[in-house]
Amino acid sequence: MRKVMAILAFVPIAAAFMAGCGGNGHHPTANDVPVVLTIQDQPPAGLTIVSFTVQITGVVLQGGTGGQSTVSLLSSPVTVNLSDLQTMNSLLASTSAPAGTYSGIMITFANASMTVLNNSNSTFTDGTTSCPPAGTLTTTCTLAPTFNPTSTTVTTSPFPITLASGTPVNIGLDFNSSESIANANGTLSIAPSVTVTTNTTTNATTGNLNDFTNVTGQVTAVGSNQFTVTDTSTGQPLTLGVANSTTFNNFNTGTTCTTANTFACIQKNQIVSLNFGTTGAAGSTPTVSSISLQNGISQGVQGTVIGVNPDTNSIQVVITSVTPAFATANSDVSVGKVVNVNPGTTAAFSVESNGQTIPAGLNFTSINNVAVGQSVVLDSTGFTAGTGGANGTLTTDQVMLAPTQFGGTINSLNSTNQSFTVNGLNGLFTTNGTQIVNVDTGTTTSFTGVTGGFTGLTNGNNLTVGGLLFETPTGPVLVGQQVNVSGTTVATATAGTGSDNMASQ
Repeated sequence: MRKVMAILAFVPIAAAFMAGCGGNGHHPTANDVPVVLTIQDQPPAGLTIVSFTVQITGVVLQGGTGGQSTVSLLSSPVTVNLSDLQTMNSLLASTSAPAGTYSGIMITFANASMTVLNNSNSTFTDGTTSCPPAGTLTTTCTLAPTFNPTSTTVTTSPFPITLASGTPVNIGLDFNSSESIANANGTLSIAPSVTVTTNTTTNATTGNLNDFTNVTGQVTAVGSNQFTVTDTSTGQPLTLGVANSTTFNNFNTGTTCTTANTFACIQKNQIVSLNFGTTGAAGSTPTVSSISLQNGISQGVQGTVIGVNPDTNSIQVVITSVTPAFATANSDVSVGKVVNVNPGTTAAFSVESNGQTIPAGLNFTSINNVAVGQSVVLDSTGFTAGTGGANGTLTTDQVMLAPTQFGGTINSLNSTNQSFTVNGLNGLFTTNGTQIVNVDTGTTTSFTGVTGGFTGLTNGNNLTVGGLLFETPTGPVLVGQQVNVSGTTVATATAGTGSDNMASQ
């Protein structure tokens, strides 16, 4: 879930989008090349990390031949939750750079924070805070490992790169958590490992240079066929346009909305989830392909379920994002913290489907359908802060199932119904007795890292998957929205005491 972090006044489209998405401060010229900067992550292993935020303080293209100057692609630091970026990328900046050849790129980091469920036999520390083996299945700790070094420079492939006038380019940063988290005798630090890719080809289906899915935010301004939200994952305001093909979901009629599920139904302060894309063309506005109202969510919190007890009507959730008004009023509600959640007796359970069809037999109608590993959106009706290190307690009248992401290995394939099973799951699943998840795919599932979609998958593929996770009598089922294959080599998950980086899982 991605929620707004600030309320912004409405400004013209180009100004809001460029300022909100990382204008670089240089004076644009007719020879400038539009640059879309994105980031994603390969999930960490060896530790079960349910929230992992880092601040990106700078991204600088380094000058190359012909006396090309360096160019900053960020106007201000951006904080991202890497746990949200395992199957999708996130927009860091939509900016421009002078045409020319660049020899490399330098990315600078700060302020890491990770919430860990330590199900190993070792104690981990960031040098100040210790994280012993978890006493219960829901015992977490928060570490703030230092970056050493604080920056990384990439000068290998795809560099040198030449930016050509009139050809928008996507520069993608892939932060590899498994390679970046170093463990020296139990002390964790981060030596950032980043892979860079470039792309100038638009998607044949959408016509976009980039497509972004499952973005959540709070509407801050509404104009004529356009509106502004702020992406929680980056804290960046986005001014977005709608098209005739844009689909609207869950919008009911109201004072200014005489026809349900139309643009007129979008109102300031609504919490929405959306999919959008950008062509990268100079002066263009990103276009929304679908937008859904998170109806009933105002004092919103999203998090990952790490424990559930239907008998006591209690859920334990690690917060991954929170609406600003709620965070301001409750200092104990912040990303990375655990809260005990008690749904009210009349609490509504629903699914954030974004218009996707849910297969018959998959339900989310009560606390009995809540399971560890799910991502949920909650609307708070009351919050009591914990004392003496205890978790705070949140009551809610809305529990909404949202898309989740996790990694694993394909264990078996069923070509008849285009499904597969995944094992090699992280400790959040395995310590709670889940060794295998069944993944259903279909016409709306996107595949990356593999040719041919489902037919290109093979047993042993390492991958990350994203979608809606349902609990069933025969085990968990993921309605797959994204499948991202990273390779076929299966390494052993470990969190040893040597000086090597955390091993791949």
